[in-house]
Amino acid sequence: MPKTTVLFVCPDNSLLGPMAEACLNARGSGLMRAFSAGLQPAAQISKNVSRLLSAHGVSAQGLSPKSIEVFLMPHAIVPDRIIYLSDVNAILQPSSWKGTTSSHWWSVTDGGALSDDFAACSAYLKRIWQAIDGLIDPSVPSELSTGYKVA
Repeated sequence: MPKTTVLFVCPDNSLLGPMAEACLNARGSGLMRAFSAGLQPAAQISKNVSRLLSAHGVSAQGLSPKSIEVFLMPHAIVPDRIIYLSDVNAILQPSSWKGTTSSHWWSVTDGGALSDDFAACSAYLKRIWQAIDGLIDPSVPSELSTGYKVA
């Protein structure tokens, strides 16, 4: 059975994307493979990522901000799903993605501005875990379920 590939997209790939990538890779049981990218990648990962993930037994090793451009290259992996982690416009998908890649939006920031405050980051991670549980097992209720938009 082929793995489902998920690409998480956020504005700068310093906080939301790396946390979602690490969480899905940890919880996906080898059936899903996650990557993350930013529209305008930051220079480094948020200082809160490692602390929050390690509190959940998840490693932050190897996480770094990446540009969406890396995934738009001709020989890059074609994701099965793109999940936007904030209210950003969809990227222009390469023609090779048409018909195979679905787009989804998760309201991880609850519609508010992104904050690097530790308490806010902890709340984002909680929402990410809940949404990932719903992604893996659709029968699991998620508070983000009303935030899903599919294109």
